[in-house]
Amino acid sequence: MVKVILADNENLEVEALKIIINNKFKNVKVVGIANYGDEVLDMVENLNPDIIFIDALLPILNGYEVCKIIKKKDKDKKIILMSIYDDFELVRQALKLKVDDYLLKPIKADKVIESINDIIGTSEDYSIDNEIKFVLNYIENNINSNIMLQDIASCMKLSISYLSKAFKNTMGTNFNKYVTNRKIEEAKKILKNTNTSISDITFYIGYNEPNYFCKVFKKVEGMTPLEYREKYNNK
Repeated sequence: MVKVILADNENLEVEALKIIINNKFKNVKVVGIANYGDEVLDMVENLNPDIIFIDALLPILNGYEVCKIIKKKDKDKKIILMSIYDDFELVRQALKLKVDDYLLKPIKADKVIESINDIIGTSEDYSIDNEIKFVLNYIENNINSNIMLQDIASCMKLSISYLSKAFKNTMGTNFNKYVTNRKIEEAKKILKNTNTSISDITFYIGYNEPNYFCKVFKKVEGMTPLEYREKYNNK
């Protein structure tokens, strides 16, 4: 059973989320509801939830502060941050905190379902040796930069060929493809939730040329960034 905590001081939003989750998922259960930031921290400690929905504007401790505290204690805890603002700087702040998704309020059912499905799909238990864990952490911590395998190999004092083979054997995909997909996932979060320019998104995810970013995005998603944004705005 996947345990969920809902943290929002707007009762209508909480009820809407509960209905969506209860109607769509048989293996997901809302185990706690918090109205204040400090309550969330207590519930996380006592209930050990798998997924936490957090409103950015919680009283006492705001959502960003709560996310930071939770992620500092357990970086693998799954958090979905909710906000009424589509401001790029706020989304960037959320992504920097490594939240798993950023949803605009009022919350739409299809986006809640998509977020939960994405998290459930990536939360399977599997064993990754320490070398690959180091690589994955490096990628997450440098997602806004130009990530090169040779830099990581040099840092780890390993050969590029060894690390490349080990990564593919463990992750089932090559290093460059994995990094590209992670960058595109970050871009998709921004495209879905803000009107940030393509140029700003390009530089944020560590690319230098908007045209190159658009080409890579289309190769991965089968549509341009603007087509992707339009698709989600029309839902």
